[in-house]
Amino acid sequence: MKFNEKELAEASSGPADLEGRLNHKRAHKSGFKERWFKLRCNLLFYFNINELGQIDKRQPAGVIVLENYSINVDSATEGVFAFSIAFRDEHDKRHVLSGRSESQVEQWVNALKQASYEYWRSRLIVLQEKLCKKTGKDPLLMYPRNQGIIRDEAWGPVSTFRSHVRSFTTSVVTSTTINTVTKEVNLIEF
Repeated sequence: MKFNEKELAEASSGPADLEGRLNHKRAHKSGFKERWFKLRCNLLFYFNINELGQIDKRQPAGVIVLENYSINVDSATEGVFAFSIAFRDEHDKRHVLSGRSESQVEQWVNALKQASYEYWRSRLIVLQEKLCKKTGKDPLLMYPRNQGIIRDEAWGPVSTFRSHVRSFTTSVVTSTTINTVTKEVNLIEF
């Protein structure tokens, strides 16, 4: 996936859902590097830390898009407080992270599991089903503040391309006869 560096830097500058220091390595590399991680929605930004421990927040060193992934605790293979982010069908692109304590790892694992669109979509479906069972109506098919009118009933007929084309008839008078011409006019201007 390609990003515009300026937009990426701007997206990383807002308030974080969770941020902190973690050690990071790619699955195929041997050593961990300390990085500053910042979770915003489903984007996990990481920043370089210099020798003095200062964080370079001007430009992220990278970003991990959290979709189609799983979180695994890897304390047996990678270290005591290690966990990994593995992507579906791309196990060689796994990111291994380690924290300083069990509570820090637990906090990151919980936040990362709740970061994807898939997670929030499944939560929406569960809540929609619960509301539908209690009220007998699908809450997503209702307008907000509409006094119970169902959206599909309120919208009326669905527009089609043909509904934007109007036919009209004009009469053209020639020397001795009247010719009727029917034209279609497109009401959508391009």
